[in-house]
Amino acid sequence: MSAESAAIRGLFSKNRAEELGYDVWEDFVIPPFYDRLDLTEARKPRIIVGGRGCGKTMLLRYLSHQTMLSQKRDKIPEEATRHIGLYWRADTQFVNAMAKRDKADDVWESAFNHLVALELGKQALASLQSLAGSACPMFQNPDLASMDFGRLRAMDLALPTTYGALCDELESRLWHLQGWVNDIRKVSEPRFLPGRQFVIALVKVIKEQVPALGDTIFFVYLDEYENLRQYQKEIIHTCLKHSDADDGLIFNIAVKRNALGVPHTVGPESIAQIHDWRYHDLEAYLLEENFPVFAGEILLLNLCAAGIIARPISIEDLRDPGALGQRKSPEYAKAVLAKVRKVFPGVSQEELAKGVFETPELLNRLRRWIKRALPAQASRSDVERFLRPTHPKASVIVPALLHRSSLRTNDVLEELDKLEQGKPNRFTGRTNWIHNNFIGCVLNLYEPYARACPFYAGFDAFCGIAHGNIRHLLELCHKSVQQALRDQACPDVSMTPQQEAEAARAASAAFLGEVRAFGPLGNQLYSFALRLGSLLALSHKRPTQSEPEVSHFSIGRGKQQIGSAESGFLQEAVKWSVLFEEKLTKQKERLRPAGSEYVLNPIYAPYFHITYRKRRRLNITSDDAIVLIHGTYDQVKAMLRRYSKRWSVDLNSHPTLFSHLEQEDEA
Repeated sequence: MSAESAAIRGLFSKNRAEELGYDVWEDFVIPPFYDRLDLTEARKPRIIVGGRGCGKTMLLRYLSHQTMLSQKRDKIPEEATRHIGLYWRADTQFVNAMAKRDKADDVWESAFNHLVALELGKQALASLQSLAGSACPMFQNPDLASMDFGRLRAMDLALPTTYGALCDELESRLWHLQGWVNDIRKVSEPRFLPGRQFVIALVKVIKEQVPALGDTIFFVYLDEYENLRQYQKEIIHTCLKHSDADDGLIFNIAVKRNALGVPHTVGPESIAQIHDWRYHDLEAYLLEENFPVFAGEILLLNLCAAGIIARPISIEDLRDPGALGQRKSPEYAKAVLAKVRKVFPGVSQEELAKGVFETPELLNRLRRWIKRALPAQASRSDVERFLRPTHPKASVIVPALLHRSSLRTNDVLEELDKLEQGKPNRFTGRTNWIHNNFIGCVLNLYEPYARACPFYAGFDAFCGIAHGNIRHLLELCHKSVQQALRDQACPDVSMTPQQEAEAARAASAAFLGEVRAFGPLGNQLYSFALRLGSLLALSHKRPTQSEPEVSHFSIGRGKQQIGSAESGFLQEAVKWSVLFEEKLTKQKERLRPAGSEYVLNPIYAPYFHITYRKRRRLNITSDDAIVLIHGTYDQVKAMLRRYSKRWSVDLNSHPTLFSHLEQEDEA
């Protein structure tokens, strides 16, 4: 395999921060919302919220000492030494084992505090090694060797006083703690260090002996906080509440949405937003700050790093917070998007429509659908009269128009004639039939077709499908490269729309399969996604396309009320980004919705062959919502058959419609 081919094969394959290590200096792109994180002025804890793949871990690792003081940086700016990050992601299995087994609660609380002291103590000491090994001239290895940690012996006389010995001691004590937790009845109980207080003392000793760090604040970044037990969360809440810049230590956490839990501390107080911490929603920031440009920068950085293309943009600017203003300019955005669209080209609606006329199977299907619609109009018109090759988009939506009782055959033909003659018409005029119906009709045409629909192809489509999720975007691009490699030994730098569409379908199926592993309700979340996707797919099959491109739903009144179990499940679906919860924009009075609507994650759209765009909302009753959440297989099928009758969908014409549910039944 040539070097170029190997580089192409590995493109975008590393889509998780954990695969990049702790020093992410060469892989990180300063996000457009970076200045909203108030890093230089932060004196309060921050809670960073977002779903899997939105960049929480990447951001935390960038802010940590391994990256800020990276040996890959030619120069360490002064602000990097005033803000030293200590990254910690607790081992889920280990922290969950720290409970019960004939040990009192206070013992486990002390043990967890001991874990905090050891993990963060190790990180604080490691930050000194990072500083000494960096380009910073203010602190070198001889300075490290001369440090004296004797004052810490006030907490435990057995603690050594030199740097290397203290590092080894903390690691040995961590191993002892792990051994004790694993075999609590045979291994001797460790002597516990006092958690946050130990770390504050260590920070104080460091700052006293390293003048360059006299004004430094150490920031703890606890990742995947939601995996902690409740008593452990309360200890962390206490650390958040009592974080103080004067102590030189401030705690921050990263957490999935709806996973903060009860905000209790170990005392009578609770933590509260604004008073105790600042809230940063990364997913909201990404969607507000021109996600496609940021996504394009990440893709171009990967392409440059692999040597696939020459530098189309300044790589240095991507790592420079001071260059954010320039990167937000319209000219820069236009240049980035133009370059990345060349690598991942999409198709216009006009090209989609022409593709129907150029593909015999699709064109024949369009003819059959028009022919099937004519009897309802009591019309014997020639099918070919409705096919206008010079206006393929209009032709594609004809079957939907002919199924509407408010329109007659002659009305449609008359409007087609006006369109061809360049006269005002309802296809492109105020009624805008094409705009409202085209994508829904195209998806309908492609649904039983073996090839994936190019609607899902291209960089812009990938951004819509990814919905602010960097991991999803990278996987869509990676699978496009893999699809191209299957088609040819060494593909061009530019993918084809068909390769991208097939990749989108494959990535969608893979991410849907991951839902089973989403926490304790993973299997139920997976069944729910299959059921909801089937319902939305059914909605897309309405012959009239009167409500095209349905991708989200709201819940109204029914015979049964949504209870705590259903509400909790919906919140769990939002936590794992199976659903996105948004404020209800329009309300239908008869349903009196509760104020929220739920969007199925667009990454699943190619699998269900539905739109990834947020266009129309489906209003369902609480009864149907309950069936979707935990109804039986037969109840779900009965509900879908009821909707198919309401929407006049011929199930015999769509034999694959229930295939998603069959997967649930097999699972």
